[in-house]
Amino acid sequence: MKSLILRFISIVAICTFGGCAFADKPNAKHLSGNWEIRTLNNEPLPDTNARIRFDHHTHQYYAYFGCNHIYGSYRDYRHKLVLSQPFGITKLCQNIEDERTGTGTLSFVSRWRIINDSSGVRLNLLDKDNYVRLEARLIKEDNNQPKK
Repeated sequence: MKSLILRFISIVAICTFGGCAFADKPNAKHLSGNWEIRTLNNEPLPDTNARIRFDHHTHQYYAYFGCNHIYGSYRDYRHKLVLSQPFGITKLCQNIEDERTGTGTLSFVSRWRIINDSSGVRLNLLDKDNYVRLEARLIKEDNNQPKK
């Protein structure tokens, strides 16, 4: 009987601790992908090549606001988002102000949401007051293929 109780307690403990390990698992696969940044702080971006990408395997984000390719790590749990300070700002460019606005905007981000409507799939990165700091459109994978 003691052996049965001990096994039961062991199974409960394993399930409990195993559940704790999975309870904090990121929700990032829906956030993953390549996104064309359309607006920052509700202002359209002049550079149509501005991008942000989230990789749920490495928990890294990559962004381009028209000058440097920047990157950092992120943590996502139930649509709450924490972005690290961006790295990769190494050169000064003519449009460095766009990059400063972009990297500064990322520091306010605390949540995300996906909107899927007739105009396509959009990513909104929001601040703590639910103000949309960045809006981007999903880039379809076939658009990334080289043209032959």
